[in-house]
Amino acid sequence: MKVAGQGELRLLEDIKEFLAAGAAADDAAVIADASGFVVASCDMFVEGVHFDLGWMGTEDVGWRSLALALGDLAAKGAEPAWALASLAIPRRWNVEQLRNLYKGMRALGQQFQTSIVGGDMSSIEGPAVLSLTVAGRTTSMPLARSQAQPGWSVAVTGPLGAAALALREHRAFRLVPLIEEGRRLNSLGLCCGDVSDGLVREMEKFAAMAGVGCVLQGADVPCAPGASLEDALTSGEEAELVCVGPQDVIEGAGLEEIGKLTDAGNVKVIGADLKTTGYDHFA
Repeated sequence: MKVAGQGELRLLEDIKEFLAAGAAADDAAVIADASGFVVASCDMFVEGVHFDLGWMGTEDVGWRSLALALGDLAAKGAEPAWALASLAIPRRWNVEQLRNLYKGMRALGQQFQTSIVGGDMSSIEGPAVLSLTVAGRTTSMPLARSQAQPGWSVAVTGPLGAAALALREHRAFRLVPLIEEGRRLNSLGLCCGDVSDGLVREMEKFAAMAGVGCVLQGADVPCAPGASLEDALTSGEEAELVCVGPQDVIEGAGLEEIGKLTDAGNVKVIGADLKTTGYDHFA
């Protein structure tokens, strides 16, 4: 049986027995130590899948890749500390492309006092592959997706769909991870996730990990200027966070409800006929 067509969540089930307990429940690992919690995450970015050097410069690729990696820390309310960058470099690249990739990562990292502290390099004949490991700290244990409860409200921190619009227009999209907002929302007791694969796909992850369902009200989902409702529901690689929690906590956080978690096992969208639910590498 090949991995193609299995779906990411199914493949996670297949390897769960080899992972630490709870390791597949979230996009970031949370590890307790004497002074709090370390939050760590690893992301891979492949030329032709995550970025297109036909219209993107490597400086934009570096910025965008680190921003998406740090989004996992933002979702857990963690303060970024450091990053490791490993790169398979195509032989066709020139040195300036390599320098610009790291220049882009450094430019964003400086905004959050996050340095590239190491990594690895290898040559490759095929497309470029960048792997980023990021780590940060938080003083409180963030909620995992598996702790979500039926009846909780669903909200997002801002309009969605800007990334899909930029992709169609072949325009660089320098998103900025919501580190401070993630810390605030986690401190209020909300469970958050970054919208890396699309809003509906993120809710499918909650459903898989917590055994809950979700009903989203399409009319209430905020859309970025120029973006369609389908963009907002399925666009990945967004800086905004999706949050779930009791209705009074969502409202107290200044967020507007766009849906509810249910005791069903599926995700429904009222008012939208979607062609896809978001991006899945193994669909």
